[in-house]
Order: sequence, then structure tokens, then C-alpha cells
Amino acid sequence: MEVQEILSHLERNEGHFARSAVREAVAHRDQIIPPLLEVLESAARDPQSFARDPNRMIHLYAMYLLAQFRETRAYPLLVQMFSAPGELPFDLAGDTVTEGLDSILASVSDGDMTGMASLVENERANEYVRSAALKGLVTLVACGKRSRDEVVAYFKGLFCTLERTYSLIWDSLASRCTDLCAEEVREDLRRVHEQGLIDPFYIRWEGIEGALGVGKEAAMKVLNERYRLIDDAEKEMSWWACFEENKHRKVKLGWDTPIRKAPKVGRNEPCPCGSGKKFKKCCG
Repeated sequence: MEVQEILSHLERNEGHFARSAVREAVAHRDQIIPPLLEVLESAARDPQSFARDPNRMIHLYAMYLLAQFRETRAYPLLVQMFSAPGELPFDLAGDTVTEGLDSILASVSDGDMTGMASLVENERANEYVRSAALKGLVTLVACGKRSRDEVVAYFKGLFCTLERTYSLIWDSLASRCTDLCAEEVREDLRRVHEQGLIDPFYIRWEGIEGALGVGKEAAMKVLNERYRLIDDAEKEMSWWACFEENKHRKVKLGWDTPIRKAPKVGRNEPCPCGSGKKFKKCCG
């Protein structure tokens, strides 16, 4: 395929994963990178135009392909895209915000923490984007791009600089600290837990203490299993339930991948379990 033909196949969701076009994009890596970067530039400049059309897919293909290519020029564009406030990041990228953005950011960063840190510290950014950025930083440790001590030191500083009101960022920070077995921030975690900044429904103090007690070596072993970079855009995307071919069957990707069903309630509506929390902060 010529580059323009590849791009035309990636433009929209036609009911199936654009497998041939993705493979051709990988085969023509050097030629396809510039137009994929142009796609992200357009999405960063005017995310609303992409968010308004739920069948437009090219920016998602671009994100995963450029992550696979380790294209660092995509990094500031993605940071700009996902700095958008409110629900716009979800309108733009759907579940990728919670299930892939962390790996994508880490993959295009080449170990640079700056962009992800700017998302974490951006109080206007969507709380799930900020959480994904924290996970991206842990991914840098898992893949050897940053040392554990560097990231833990950054996390320790966040206890002094983050806004002192509850949001998902505190829950996520606590979880990421436990992932790194960050004994260095035990007292910081205790303090914010006592101040009610960590939701016990999300992570209890007993769970924090237990995770901090497993030891750095054991924690790093688990870390390397859980956090990874994007190495194969086809594998990452081909099973998505938005493609008609996957709606009523499982796709073999070396294991049986369950197809998730969309929630029956809105993300900001009360959770049907009766907890009184928003769906997105509870069973969602």
C-alpha cells in the first residue's frame, strides 16, 4: 500500500480492525511517521473535532503505532492532547485513557519524566489522565528507563505539592507508591490517609502497610510483570470490542481475551451498587 492508502484505511472504524493497514504502516515506518505526527498535531490543536466523531480512529492508531515506534516527537503532542479538562480525554480516546495511555506515554518518552509530571501536577487535567501519567512513570522504572529511587523521590515531593482536596490522584499516588514498595514515603502516606485524602474503599491502610512490607526485590519482580511498553500496536488494538468482528467472540492473542461490555450507566451517575459514589469512582 502507498502511505495515503494506509492512512485512508486507518481513518475510521469500518467495523473491523484495520489489520492490513497497521501491518503496512509498520512495514513503511519511516514514511508513515510524519503523517501520523500530523494527525496528533491536529488532535492536540483541536481535540473537539476528533471527539465529536466516535467512528474516527486515526488518532488512536497513530498513538499506538507511534508508541510502538518509540517516536519521541509524539510525546509533547500527547501531553497537550490529554491536558484537556473534563471528560474530553474520554470523548477523544475512550477506554485508552485508563487502559493504555500510561504505556503509550512511557513508550514515547525515552525516559523523560517531564511531560508525564506536567500531567500529574495539572489540577485542571482529568483525574484519570493524571492517574495514567503516574502509572507511566512507574512503567519507566519497570522498563529500566528510570531508577526506582528517582521516581520515588518525585513521588515524595508530590505529597507537598498536590492540592489538599480528595481526588483520584491521591488514591493513585498511594497505589503507585505501594507498587514501588516505597518505604521512604510511609509517613507521608500515613499522614494523607489520616487526613482523608485517600479513599479507604480504593485502598485501605492495612493494604498499604502490607504492600510496603513485601520488600523492594519482590516488588520489582511484580512490577516488571505488570508494567510494560507498547511493542505491538496490532496486539494492543485488534481485540477491542468497538470492532464488530469482536462483539460476540473472543480473539486469540495467545490467551483468551475477554471483551468488556460498556457500562449501562454514565461515568458521572450514581453507582448502581448503592455506595453513593459516582460510577467512575466505584464499580466503574
